[in-house]
Amino acid sequence: MHDEIWIRRQVRRILSEEKDPENEGSEEKTGLPTTTGPGRGRFKKELKDMKALADENPQQLMKNLGISGVGGGNAQEALESLLGKAIDNDEMSTVYSKAIPKEDAYGRGGVSISLSGEMGSRDALIFIRETVKGAKKAGVFGFNAEIQVEILDGSILAYLSPNTFQWNKRKN
Repeated sequence: MHDEIWIRRQVRRILSEEKDPENEGSEEKTGLPTTTGPGRGRFKKELKDMKALADENPQQLMKNLGISGVGGGNAQEALESLLGKAIDNDEMSTVYSKAIPKEDAYGRGGVSISLSGEMGSRDALIFIRETVKGAKKAGVFGFNAEIQVEILDGSILAYLSPNTFQWNKRKN
């Protein structure tokens, strides 16, 4: 009985959203893939070690990854260069297969990183997030841009945005 009431409320809520005059002029594009976070839970010990290295000794992390600098005339190009170099590293190349520049429906630039299947997307996201954080702290990534690292369709997506979960969402 309670399930039926809950379902009816959900159907009414959905129908009322469709008729809502505030949403009628919206330019929000539907059906586009959006990003998610890693979810709850603990990460592997190796991930904790990398996080500590990115926080306490980011220069060593960059040295371990073989990154001495990144090229690019803007933040998007520098992000592509950084992640391309990071996944070319012997250890990271077993987890990631390629980095591809990407742009969402609203013009946000990013880099999609394909996974080899060696590690799940949840843990693979942390490696990329800590690499970006370490590069910024070490001064290797020279642009003052906020970068979000999230999961998109089983791949890792790093993109330029001041707020999380904005991929394929209208800019405010």
